Amino acid sequence: MSATAKDIETFAPLQWATQYLTSPDWVVKDRTRGSRPDDDTDRFCRDTMSANNGVQRWIELYERPAPGEKVSRSISLCKFGRGLTGFPGIAHGGALLTLMDEGLAYVMVANEVIDNGGFADTADQSWRKLLEEGRPPTEVLKGMMVTAKFDVKFLKPVLCPGIVGIEVNMLENRGSLMKMRGVMKDEKGTPLLQVDGVWIRIGKAAKL
Repeated sequence: MSATAKDIETFAPLQWATQYLTSPDWVVKDRTRGSRPDDDTDRFCRDTMSANNGVQRWIELYERPAPGEKVSRSISLCKFGRGLTGFPGIAHGGALLTLMDEGLAYVMVANEVIDNGGFADTADQSWRKLLEEGRPPTEVLKGMMVTAKFDVKFLKPVLCPGIVGIEVNMLENRGSLMKMRGVMKDEKGTPLLQVDGVWIRIGKAAKL
């Protein structure tokens, strides 16, 4: 999928990102995790973050991998209103960490979609029945990748309302354990946040 003219216009202030939005080497998608509108999964990012003039537009890109290789680079672009305000004039740190968590996770999501034909929500529906039965989270989430570690550096205040991009690189991929680094940047490409994250697969032994 290519970027729409509307998205190119929306994120034009992020001049450093335009080359990726318009490149045939990058795949552009709306931010989604395959959930249905009434699902009790992804509800916070899908509904809450965009409520009350919060997130206004959120898209994700990944670089097409070479044949036989995994996705190792991604970019998330987000425009948000005053609904994410924390201290006067700047975005709330918790909201920013949600954007970073999802941004880093997208490398994993893109690989899951390519390998399995869909993310956990759409590729395997077995979790729904387990959740309805009240099974423990370790059973409901078995086989899914989840955040295990998050090392954060707040570098500069993030203006709110605002528009940001998150560049992510895969540092290590062992199948059941992935390490990523993400950097949030402003319109000029100035780093605002840096996060090193670790994802592990539930039900698999993974040494952090």
